[in-house]
Amino acid sequence: MSYSKVAKKLFSMFEAPQSSADKHWKSHQKKYQGEFIERLETRTAMAVDSVVAMVTPPIASPPIVVSVQSLDGTRNNLINIEWGSTNEQLLRRSSAAYGDGISTPSGSDRPSARLISNAMSASPEGGITNDRDFTAFVYAWGQFLDHDLGLTVSASPSERLPISVPAGDPWFDPNSTGAMTISLSRSAYDTSTGLSTVNPRQQLNSLTSFVDGSQVYGVDAARSAALREFTGGRMRTSVGNLLPLNTSGFANANDAHRVADNQLYLAGDVRANENPELLSLQTLFVREHNRIAAATAVLQPSWTDEQLFQHARRMVISELQKITYDEFLPAILGPQALRPYQGYRPDVNPGISTEFSTAAFRLGHSMLGEDINFMDNNGNEVRDAMLLRDAFFDPRPVGAVGIDPLLKYLASDRAQEIDTRVVDDVRNFLFGAPGQGGFDLASLNIQRGRDHGLADYNTVRAAYGLPRVTSFAQITPDTAVQESLRSTYGSVDKIDLWVGGLAEKHLPGSSLGATFTKIMVDQFSRLRDGDRYWYQNVLPAGAVREIQQTSLADLIRRNSTVTNIQPNVFFFQASISGNIFSDGNRDGVRQSVEGGLAGVTVTLVDSVGATVATAKTSRSGDYIFKGLDLGSFRVVVSTPLGAPAITSRVVTLTRGGDVRGVDLGIAPIAPRAPTPAPRPTTAPQPITSRLGPALSPTDAAFMLLGAGEGSNSQQPSRGVASVRPVTASAGGSNR
Repeated sequence: MSYSKVAKKLFSMFEAPQSSADKHWKSHQKKYQGEFIERLETRTAMAVDSVVAMVTPPIASPPIVVSVQSLDGTRNNLINIEWGSTNEQLLRRSSAAYGDGISTPSGSDRPSARLISNAMSASPEGGITNDRDFTAFVYAWGQFLDHDLGLTVSASPSERLPISVPAGDPWFDPNSTGAMTISLSRSAYDTSTGLSTVNPRQQLNSLTSFVDGSQVYGVDAARSAALREFTGGRMRTSVGNLLPLNTSGFANANDAHRVADNQLYLAGDVRANENPELLSLQTLFVREHNRIAAATAVLQPSWTDEQLFQHARRMVISELQKITYDEFLPAILGPQALRPYQGYRPDVNPGISTEFSTAAFRLGHSMLGEDINFMDNNGNEVRDAMLLRDAFFDPRPVGAVGIDPLLKYLASDRAQEIDTRVVDDVRNFLFGAPGQGGFDLASLNIQRGRDHGLADYNTVRAAYGLPRVTSFAQITPDTAVQESLRSTYGSVDKIDLWVGGLAEKHLPGSSLGATFTKIMVDQFSRLRDGDRYWYQNVLPAGAVREIQQTSLADLIRRNSTVTNIQPNVFFFQASISGNIFSDGNRDGVRQSVEGGLAGVTVTLVDSVGATVATAKTSRSGDYIFKGLDLGSFRVVVSTPLGAPAITSRVVTLTRGGDVRGVDLGIAPIAPRAPTPAPRPTTAPQPITSRLGPALSPTDAAFMLLGAGEGSNSQQPSRGVASVRPVTASAGGSNR
C-alpha cells in the first residue's frame, strides 16, 4: 500500500469535528473509537491556557479535545498510571548493595574508580576498530535513544562523592601530590527511600521510560510549547532549518561553557548540545516531524494545528520505535536476541532498571572515536576534522555547515570495539583538560554504579539467571584482560558491573557478552511490551507496514541532501572484487572460455599508490578486498618476466557497498620455439626446467598459458599483446 493511501486511511479516522457536522462526527465517533491511531484515552491538549500565557500562540478557535499520548508518560498503563512516567524510581533487578545496606556507596573494598580506569580502559593509539563493521551511527543513535529513556540529575542539596586519583597519575596528579580527586555528586533519589535496609535508597528517572520521542518533544508542557510554531502542526526551526536557539532561558546543559547559553539550541532534552553528532539527529527528527505535518496539511486542509502536530508526533514516535528495534538493537545484539512482538501486556512494568541505565547501556562510551569529520555526499571532507575533546557543547560547527556533513560522516566512519577501552578524549579530557573541567568518563561510570548501590558483576549475573563465574578465564579468553582484572580486583566477586560486562567475550553474532545481553533484552522487551502506545498496537495494519518499510537511511534521504548512503547506515561494509583471467584474445573482456588464474598475487593501492592490502586469487581466479573505507583505489597485478604491471582504472568508494567485476585479463605469453632434441634417454625434466632454470614457478605458469598448459582457456595463443584492463566504479556496481 502506498504512503498516500495509508495516510488517507489514517486521516479519515482523524477528521476534525466541524461545527456544521458535529452530529455526523458524534455518530461516527463510537464506530471509529477502536480504530483510532492512538487508541488512547481522551484528554485535553497540553494545558492550553498555560501555553497561551507563555508564548501567545495564534489559536484561531477554541481548543479541541483530542486523543493524545501524555508528555510525562502518565496513564500509559490505565491500572498503574505512573508506570513509565517521569520522576519514577529506577527499578532494581538485583538487590541493592549499599555499604551500610541503606544508602552509603557500594564498593568500599574495591580500588579507586580512576585506578581501575587506568588499568582497564586506557585505549591504545589508534584504538580498536569494531570487528562487525559498525558505523558511528551505532553510538550516536545509542546516545540519542538514551536521552529518550532516562536522565538522573544530581541530588539537591548536593552530596559529594569524589573519585580518588592515584598519586602520580600523569593526567590528574602529574606532581604526585597524592591528594587529587575528580569531582562527582551523587544522584537524586526518592526521599521516601534510604531509611532502612528494607527500604534502601532508590534513584529517580527524570524522563519517561518509553521510546516516545521525549528528546524531541520534551516531557512537560512549557518546554514542548516553546518548541512549537502553533501553525500547521510544525515545530520551530532557525536559520538553515536547524533547531531553534534557546533564547527564552530554558534549562540546557552547557558543561564546557564554550558558548553562551543563548547560543545553544533548544530541543526536548537538555543534553541536545553535548556534541555535533547528537545535534544532527535531534535536528533530523524535527525536520521529519515538519515534513509529515506539511504533507498531512495538504491532504487534510481542515485539520487544526493540534491535530496535525499530534499526528506527526505519533508517526515520528513510531519511526523511532521501528529504527530502534529493527535496526539498532539487531546490530548490537544480533537479529534473534529479542522475541517477536506479541502485543501489549498491562502487567509489564516498562520502568528503567538501574542495571541498564547505570551500567549496560553505557556500552556506547567504548565505541567513541577521537575525532569528528564533515563530509559531502560523496565522502569528501568539507571542513577540517574536529577532535572529540573540542566538540563538547559547541554547536558552532552545526551552525556553520549544517547537519548533512555529520549525517554522511556517521554513516561512513567505523566505530570502536565494544570493550573496556575508552579513548582519551573522554577518559582524560571530557568537557575540558584536567583541572579545567576535565573528567574521566570510565571513572564516572564505575563511581556512578557505586553511588546507586549496584551489586558486583557476579551477583548481577546471578540475578539475571546466569551462572556465577569462578575464574577470570570464564569472563574472557583474552589473557591480557584476564590479568588486568586479576591484578586490579583480585577476585571475580569484586568486579564492578560496568567493567565486567564490557570485558566479557561477545556472544556469536553479537557485540555483547552474556550479562549485558540479558540486561538489554530484559529492558527493551519491557519497554516494548509494557507500552500501550507501541506502534504495532495502535496503528492500522497498513500504517504498520509503512513504518516497517522505513529505515534511518530513508529519513536521512528525505530530510537532507545526503542520498549516497548504504541502506543500513548502522553498518559500513565495503569491498572490491573481481577475477584475474587468461585473456586469450587480448580484448580485456573475460569470455566464457577464458579461465581464471589461480594463485596470482593481487594488490590494492590507494590514491597515492600506497599498498592497502594484498590477496591471492582462488582456484577460479577470484579475489576480494574487504573492510575498505571511503576513498579511491586501483587493483594491481604483477606480471611475470618483468613485464609492466596490469592496473585497473580508479575505483572510488563513496558509500558502503560491494564493487564487483573489477576483472583483469592477462594475455598469454608466446611460448619459446622448441629446439629439436635427441630422443631422451633419461627421466623427463620438470616443466619449469624445460622453460629455463631462471624462471620462477609463477613465471613458468604464465609461460605455459601460451602453450595451453595450466589454464582453463580454450583459445589458441596469439603471442604477446598489450592488455586492456577491465574497469569498475562505485557508481555502477556498488550496491
